[in-house]
Amino acid sequence: MPRTRVLYRLGCLLSLVLGGGLAGSVLAATPGEATDLLVTGFDAATGDISISYGPACSASNHHIEFGRLEDVATLTYSGQVCGIGTSGAYGSFNPGTGSWFFLVVGDDGVGTEGSYGTSLIGGTPVERPEDLLDPVCSFTQDLSQRCDGPFAPTLDITAFRPATGSSGAPFQRWAVGEGEEMSPGAGIRVNGDDDDVDGLPDRDDTNVAAENDLVEILLTVDPQTPPPGFEYVLTRSNSNIRVWDAPTKSGEILASGSSVVLSFASTTQTFWVENPVGGGADLELAARATPSGAVIASTQVRFFSYSSVVIALGGESQVPADPPLEPTNHGTFQLAITLYRMGYDVHMYDEDVVNSTGAGAAYNEVVSAIQNRAVSRVAIYGYSHGGGSTNDLARRLDTNRAAIGTFSIDFTAYMDGIDNDSDFDIDPETVLPPSTGYHANYYEHPGCGFLQLCGAPVPGADLNVNVTVTPWGSGLTHFTIDDATQVLQGILDLLVAQVRP
Repeated sequence: MPRTRVLYRLGCLLSLVLGGGLAGSVLAATPGEATDLLVTGFDAATGDISISYGPACSASNHHIEFGRLEDVATLTYSGQVCGIGTSGAYGSFNPGTGSWFFLVVGDDGVGTEGSYGTSLIGGTPVERPEDLLDPVCSFTQDLSQRCDGPFAPTLDITAFRPATGSSGAPFQRWAVGEGEEMSPGAGIRVNGDDDDVDGLPDRDDTNVAAENDLVEILLTVDPQTPPPGFEYVLTRSNSNIRVWDAPTKSGEILASGSSVVLSFASTTQTFWVENPVGGGADLELAARATPSGAVIASTQVRFFSYSSVVIALGGESQVPADPPLEPTNHGTFQLAITLYRMGYDVHMYDEDVVNSTGAGAAYNEVVSAIQNRAVSRVAIYGYSHGGGSTNDLARRLDTNRAAIGTFSIDFTAYMDGIDNDSDFDIDPETVLPPSTGYHANYYEHPGCGFLQLCGAPVPGADLNVNVTVTPWGSGLTHFTIDDATQVLQGILDLLVAQVRP
């Protein structure tokens, strides 16, 4: 009866004495790299050997190369078994009786084969020679773009803060910081409003003119085209987000399923992310091997839906802009820009958009956020007449609470608040905004005389600071209090403590 014994295993080469075979392990390559070659069985009656192996990346088929053991030093091949498939198993390899070495080589099933693996020559890995006789399987070896070669792509997803558009003055395009991409992530509005005013919620619509709730993302890859055996793929963790070619919701690239293979015309490509119904999701850009799907490099961004909205109201004649039209004299909007860049959904307005009843564009924005964007928390702050408008807006929201929906006014603040019953009102705003969870009041009060504007204490406020009696604020006036670092930082810290994005 034939017997089997292991002689040795050299590098990726399996050698044995037949009749029979015994398990060993081997790394054979290409077009990708096969792994874990094992002899899984031996039929003593026929001499057939069963083997298993890990299929090579980018291989459409595999074949076996074998030779007599006495020729292993020169790697002289004496036979082949063609077309053993890609299943990772083959059950009838039979080189004959005697001692043999063999290995598995990946091929494309047509005419190109990959690497035969390497042997250590003088301690250095050296490619084993190909079988040039090709007595049965005719292949030409090509190692110039082998898929198991060193491929270490550079990948990046840059997410930007959401556009503001018509809902307040626009902010400059601002990228989410690298350290914030996964925690807390990129804020995104639930797209339940109707920006094109066609009677259909934008989440259920396409080609939406004036759409302003999608988040821009910039994908970057290097190299632009992955080598054979690899691909770039964009994957979402769940259907809470959708991805589009354009900010107006045209050309959905994740229309079904969770992944799409991407081709790049350059090293960068821009898409737009939508959140239709709320919740969070991760978006991953990865380079992966084919057909195994093994990811070799990836980058991610986490998206979370906003649960709050912040309204910033400037003083009389102050025009909201980013950058501020008067960089050293528009502290209200400097603070709004800081909050925006921190990830808050901020909308900045001239205080005149809030009339004495609280109605107007700012009120409409808050109501839309609550009713259409799943927002439940509101923050409002303002300077001078913007302080008076803060109270007017909060009062209207509270009065109409039953018709609006469920929400809380978590934070309000005045910076030298002046009542805003008209453009000529000069009375201090001393009324606490109704139902506010926390109210901060910074004011200067050196002793107000005729036509000398100044704020005043607000009974019931959580914080009343008369800057005139502080070491840092004694020289501040009504026209400079909103630019004082201590005032702006104080409101920023308090708002962040009370309200999350």
